[in-house]
Amino acid sequence: MSDKLDALFIGFESQENLGLRYIMAYLARKNFSSRLIPFNPNMPDRVVDIALRTEPKLIGFSIIFQYTIEDFKKVLSMLRSAGIDSHLTAGGHFPTLRPIDTFLELPQLDSIVRFEGEITTAELLVRLEHDRDWRDIAGLALRNGSEKTVNPPHPLIADLDELPWPIRSTPTVMRGIRTASMLASRGCCFDCAFCSIRQFYGSAPGSLRRVRSPGDVVAEMCHLNESEGIRLFVFHDDDFAAKTARQRRWMDLFLQNLHKTGLDRRVAWKISCRADDVDASLLERAKAHGLNSVYIGVESGHPEGLATLNKRTTVEQNLTALRTLKKIGLAYDMGFMLIDPSSSLESMRKNVNFLRLVAEIGGVPISFAKTMPLAGTPLEQQLRETNRLTGTMIRPDYDLLDPRADHLALFITLHFSFRNSNPKGLVERLRAAAFDHTLAQSFESGDWIDAYGKSLNTLIDRSNTAALDALELLIDIVEDLPPAADSVPRIWAELTRIMEAEHAEEWVLNAQLKALLENYSPTLAAVFADEDENGREESYVFCSGKQPGGTESSIQPAPSS
Repeated sequence: MSDKLDALFIGFESQENLGLRYIMAYLARKNFSSRLIPFNPNMPDRVVDIALRTEPKLIGFSIIFQYTIEDFKKVLSMLRSAGIDSHLTAGGHFPTLRPIDTFLELPQLDSIVRFEGEITTAELLVRLEHDRDWRDIAGLALRNGSEKTVNPPHPLIADLDELPWPIRSTPTVMRGIRTASMLASRGCCFDCAFCSIRQFYGSAPGSLRRVRSPGDVVAEMCHLNESEGIRLFVFHDDDFAAKTARQRRWMDLFLQNLHKTGLDRRVAWKISCRADDVDASLLERAKAHGLNSVYIGVESGHPEGLATLNKRTTVEQNLTALRTLKKIGLAYDMGFMLIDPSSSLESMRKNVNFLRLVAEIGGVPISFAKTMPLAGTPLEQQLRETNRLTGTMIRPDYDLLDPRADHLALFITLHFSFRNSNPKGLVERLRAAAFDHTLAQSFESGDWIDAYGKSLNTLIDRSNTAALDALELLIDIVEDLPPAADSVPRIWAELTRIMEAEHAEEWVLNAQLKALLENYSPTLAAVFADEDENGREESYVFCSGKQPGGTESSIQPAPSS
């Protein structure tokens, strides 16, 4: 049996990369062979070795955001240095919205597949197979020597039911439950300023949001349940429960199909939606049909921040949504951006006060971030037009108007990054444990589940309190400083001492979480232990592209003390 492939795809797959997997399924329908390599930036040699062995006509890279460009740059260079002459292409939000910049950063690329990739990639492979000119294919951007050309986009696929279901591989297993990612729709009708989804789907001919039929979605779920033993479905739709008459009819039919097939008695599922979509009656019915968790894009806790981000929601809607989910008994998580281009010390305090209210509702590990101006977003455009866009193309940034707030934002980013977003940090591990508990509620029984939840919630509450207390104290100190550019850098050491106490509490809580999981979830405890043993040693404090004195540095973990 030959190892040769028509196409080789490389992309991050912390969760199933459905974008690539749909393309692979479409290619299989056209009798093309393909393989997906989950990308590990620390193992570029593996990509080269497989490419040498399989001799693909096409190698495609899934590049979602510009922050990952550097990860792919090395492997592309290594492929060409190894003498591999496959057609190299890339797709994803950043290459689609910034094709010329992508070519400049990745000169080894022959083309870019823009917007949806199924039809364009298949046509490209047909032309490559028959050694025909491919440069006029709709949906491609291409280089010809020093010249770059962007062809007109291919229209979006009108009927998503016509697509084959995505290619699957070995399922992810959580608490013994086999899991699959799902998509019931593509696109979003909203236009949040920080998000590139509207630009990705809205810049090609077609509807802003397209939906698969409820019957097709449930049929795929039944197939995966029966053939692969999948019992948990994680929907990655950007707004699963959109509050439109059409989508509510869709939800009714979806729930009816789940019940008709008996799937609602065998599986659980998780969705994402907006705060103003949370409807108690609908979600109670959904819970009765297997829904067990909801992710809400809250993003800000004060009106000016919500307006800057163009969320079209209110502070009260955000709180009402979380309280409703808590009352219904659905697990929930949320996204939150403490800092945005409109941020001041006053608005940071308002966000902390809002997060205190979230902590009182309980049950969610609170994290927070700085809004980043992703390529192609309205936020990026606004910052460029007002001459506030800083940083580099790969790592764009902006300064806040009050230098005290700007330096405090930098300090918060440096000292809370590990806690908030590192897989080995406290919040990500509390999130994993919280969802582990949700799975126990969905698929197991016993009084121990309540005891597990109560103990876990105690750790979550303590984590939230420690972080919010530290944030409030930082704001108190900085607010008393004169509004001078060097005010915060002068007291950097004092602020760092405050964070030492917060970091110490994180260490304690991580140790207590480890002990808790060894009792209630030994498998998850073992996963964390393996990460700690085999992952690189990392510090709590990260170096940013911007330092207190205004100098530039690379983004990397600071040396451990």
